[in-house]
Amino acid sequence: MHGIIAWNCTQFPQNIAMGSTWNPDLMFDVATAISNEARALKNTGEKEVMMFAPTVNMARDPRWGRNGECYSEDPHLMSEISRMYVRGMQGNDLKYTKTVTTVKHYVANNVETKREWSHSRVSTKDLYEYYFPAYKTCIVDEEATGIMTGLNGLNGIPCSAHNWLVNEVLRDEWGFKGYVIADWAAVEGLQIRMKYAKSQPEAAAMAIKAGVDQECFRNDNRQAPMVVALKPAIEQGLLTEKELDISVHRLLRLRFMTGDFDEPSLNPYSKIPQSVLECDAHKQLARKAAEQSIVLLKNDNVLPLKQDVDSIALIGPFADKCWMGIYSGFPNSKVSPLDGLKSATNAAISFAPGCEVTAHKDDAWKIAEAVEVARKAETVILVVGNDETTSTENRDRSSIQLPGNQHKLIKAVQKVNPNIILVLVPSGPTAIAWEQENLPAIVCAWPNGQEQGHALANVLFGKVNPGGKLCSTWFKSDADLPDFQDYNVQNSRTYMYFDGEPLYPFGYGLSYTSFTIEDVEVSSRSVPAQGVLRVLVKVANTGVRDGDEVVQVYVKDVSSSKKVPKKALKGFKRVSVPAGKSVPVEITIPYEAFSHYDTAANDYVVEAGDFEIMVGNSSNHISATKTVSVAGGVVPIARVGGNKGGYFKASDPKRKLAWDYLYAGKQTIAFAKGEEDDGLTWEEYEITFVDPGFYVNTWDAVLHFEHATKEAIIETSMAGAKIATYTILNKQRSLDIKIPIPPEYGKPVRLRVKTLAGEVKNRAIKIIPPGGKPSFVVEKIVAKSK
Repeated sequence: MHGIIAWNCTQFPQNIAMGSTWNPDLMFDVATAISNEARALKNTGEKEVMMFAPTVNMARDPRWGRNGECYSEDPHLMSEISRMYVRGMQGNDLKYTKTVTTVKHYVANNVETKREWSHSRVSTKDLYEYYFPAYKTCIVDEEATGIMTGLNGLNGIPCSAHNWLVNEVLRDEWGFKGYVIADWAAVEGLQIRMKYAKSQPEAAAMAIKAGVDQECFRNDNRQAPMVVALKPAIEQGLLTEKELDISVHRLLRLRFMTGDFDEPSLNPYSKIPQSVLECDAHKQLARKAAEQSIVLLKNDNVLPLKQDVDSIALIGPFADKCWMGIYSGFPNSKVSPLDGLKSATNAAISFAPGCEVTAHKDDAWKIAEAVEVARKAETVILVVGNDETTSTENRDRSSIQLPGNQHKLIKAVQKVNPNIILVLVPSGPTAIAWEQENLPAIVCAWPNGQEQGHALANVLFGKVNPGGKLCSTWFKSDADLPDFQDYNVQNSRTYMYFDGEPLYPFGYGLSYTSFTIEDVEVSSRSVPAQGVLRVLVKVANTGVRDGDEVVQVYVKDVSSSKKVPKKALKGFKRVSVPAGKSVPVEITIPYEAFSHYDTAANDYVVEAGDFEIMVGNSSNHISATKTVSVAGGVVPIARVGGNKGGYFKASDPKRKLAWDYLYAGKQTIAFAKGEEDDGLTWEEYEITFVDPGFYVNTWDAVLHFEHATKEAIIETSMAGAKIATYTILNKQRSLDIKIPIPPEYGKPVRLRVKTLAGEVKNRAIKIIPPGGKPSFVVEKIVAKSK
């Protein structure tokens, strides 16, 4: 999603951060870099290029455990960002596909708790107007190669056996030619979890007949249950070989598209070298993306920090942690907020963790320690948020409040030093009403990739003027949210239907400068059937700093006979404006933007009448409104091989770019790999990890020591990729650590323990696999420093 899960591969900002850039062209660049690294690994025989991304499940509820994996709560913003991900990943070659994209999880899969047993109840209107559009954009406009069906059911039928959903809508209506894969063991689940099939052969036959070609599964000892069941299904007369051949055809077609059966010299992507992995160009791009994603939520003339600041107290569980989000790989370089600040200022920086992410027995004394650190500092930077301990696959957030004792930490620090800059690293919208009321500055920095520390420091010290905008509504409390299981968007969900007052509205974000949106005009006061409307504005930077503004165009049907959104985003553009200057902006609104889905006609229909065109820089800050009259009509059917959607731009110059356009002069491809000999003492254990059979972000482990001097400091790393730094307390002889999920199971991987300060003698490491598998101890040191 945001970087290949492998060693020494660049990790870009998490998807929710990329949505907050409001910059689809930047998403194309990031996806190009990710797919280049994937191809480089394929060219050396280390990886294949079937990508299980992008995630275009709508961020309808911030409590969803995988909320951070998707780009927005809004279908238009989601569509425009995800389309550029698909295009960048698949490349522009007319014959070969650089990587196979798998758009997921089709459809309305937004609850993790018991997702394999549950059904999403969604109206046809909500499906076509809210849950389908991003999938259709990726499939029809960008011709994505794959779709993954969700583990859930839709309206009583499991998604992986849903003939209407896959065959009728995806294949027949949209013209999809690619492959469909069921999410993890979902075909097996048709029998054992959904109780929809009576046997595994029947389940496999149901899936194939419904248009599903494959089942996501990985196990060292056995094949996917769907594969095992296919032969018995044929023998029992539940499936014919001819029906199975259709799926075989679709899967083999992918391998022709990726060039597996051709001479490498014929495929331009076979030339991508391993030197692109975490190269300088990619790290610079990761920093740029992180900078553009950061959202300034509040600023009472505190930011940017002055270069002559004397002392900084850096506090919080994310202050010395480069949290990149779930499903992240293992880059050689990871820059935490502490690392970034140290490189950006000569101020004295005092660090204290303050508390754990979730409640811990040591939190009380850690908060007391943080209070003393804050008391002595000129400025406090508090870095808080949530991680996989509260929000990940298989785990939904129980609340949108800050977890654990983090809120208590903030209040305790504020009592002794009110000069606080709060930095959030969240998986989604977070309820911080007290903080908004009582703190002078708040920044949302997201799980922001490997360059997050540099990006944050550049924003805090004003080297970069923040221009990110929220891609979802932020609420004041859990009480503002409907029932988690309620998929009815019209029931006060998203900015389009929310009845209350948000903490921060969709599209919101401040700047260190000021902008005005002026001279708003429309190309015509009437729009004919199949016509387009051009919205023209002038963006003026009335401040003293260069900056970025996002012009947002919302539409409302003022005379509809149906319930319609209060406003709906239908166009946007991020623009850079020099201080004291203004730039013209033109945004085209296609005819389909005025349509709704008519369930009786089974078409997107425009109801003749007046529409308001609202232009502003957030959903709650509209600078000007124009009313236009739109003629009634039916939107032309868009499908693969036929008409494209109204937002498709065949002339987009990014459709012509080759894979290497990112590397101007080629000098930025180079990057030295491996761990340098810095003269410090280190030892290595060799560990073979077993497949737990499900996704986890990290493994637990315990380091045991024969000896360690007081407050010795160690660093752990794997394959040259640094994991974490730890301080060993006085007389401590064991240390709980986290090890990131290895990219491949069954292959030996070396864990290096390096001593940065003091003296340490290692004794053993205990590995604690997830899922209740037995722990094991590794004592042998396979390599050590000279």
